[in-house]
Amino acid sequence: MSATVRLHSLQVDALREVANIAGGNAATALGQLTGRPIMITIPRLTVARVGEIPKLLDYDNQRVVVVALKVLGAFTGTLVFLMPDRRARDLCAMLLGRTVPNGPLDELSRSSLGEVANIIGGAYVGALATMMGGAIMLSVPTIGIEPPDEILAAQRGAGAQSALLIETTLTCDNQAAPLGGHILLLPDDGAPFQILDALRVPESGTPAPAAEAGGGAAWL
Repeated sequence: MSATVRLHSLQVDALREVANIAGGNAATALGQLTGRPIMITIPRLTVARVGEIPKLLDYDNQRVVVVALKVLGAFTGTLVFLMPDRRARDLCAMLLGRTVPNGPLDELSRSSLGEVANIIGGAYVGALATMMGGAIMLSVPTIGIEPPDEILAAQRGAGAQSALLIETTLTCDNQAAPLGGHILLLPDDGAPFQILDALRVPESGTPAPAAEAGGGAAWL
């Protein structure tokens, strides 16, 4: 069984439009927060079965910062922001203007990561709400450092069978290398095309090329 759900060109275009709008809005908000130019890019996205996502993430044997937010309203589910621990600490350092040492994250670091996830998540649900014509809200974020498959196992238990997986890179004006992470949007009812149904995108059409459809999410 393939890890990814094969998409058609119109479906890929609709999902990428949501992601690009959200990325632009999130970059603007983060730039205002930090007082520095921020660029967010979306190298790759796919719809994948929840059980196969850990393989696509390729986070094996890495400590991963996981920020989860419940999505409520016209669309319900869970939005999860994932970033390897080292990159998350680099992001905290950029936001706070100081080095973040190894060990448990202090309250200010956790708060800054929660705010980033809240801004990015808010941008995504805002773009979805605009395209769907309904109100969507986010819960207060919960933060942990744990294997992402534990989070995904809990989501499978709640009925999620597939998710929109978005590879995301964040770059600051004077940063040598971009910071990469992933965003997962998991619908509550587990329907592979619930997001696309909500956006009123038909399931029929020309199959998208495997690379465009997200033959597997990976770091670029």
